[in-house]
Amino acid sequence: MILNTSILSFTFTSPGSEILKLGPFVLRWYGLLIASAVLIGLFLSQYLASRRQVDPELLGDLAVWLVIGAIPCARIYYVLFQWQNYAEHPADIIAIWKGGIAIHGAIIGGIIASLIFARLNRIPFWQLADLVAPSLILGQAIGRWGIFSTRKLSEARRTCPGNCLFL
Repeated sequence: MILNTSILSFTFTSPGSEILKLGPFVLRWYGLLIASAVLIGLFLSQYLASRRQVDPELLGDLAVWLVIGAIPCARIYYVLFQWQNYAEHPADIIAIWKGGIAIHGAIIGGIIASLIFARLNRIPFWQLADLVAPSLILGQAIGRWGIFSTRKLSEARRTCPGNCLFL
């Protein structure tokens, strides 16, 4: 049996990286989606905490630690794996606004921040991890759409099942 997928064919085109530009202020899709992922993840974690008789405010406090741990580590990880570019331009190491963070580094930074937070608050690390893990997965999915807006995924033509095409 031959399945005709022409009904399922569709094309995704990146909207471009900028949403709004007012003078020197530029609101970018990637930043908006990452910030949205953090907030949605926080709400999800707080919801899970309340269902498991854990103080949801604790997750709000943890979120601050996670952001502080994740962003610098995401940048450090990216710079280390792109060192050939940064060795020639060391001033660009801190220029995060030019792009360049990695989820692997963010996860490492988040784990370190969570371990410290758990120890200081005398909470089992694995209990926190259990509450935050679904938000991490959701945040990764939302973040991928942010990357799509930067056109980093479309440097080469990408296809997916169902005949969709990313341009």
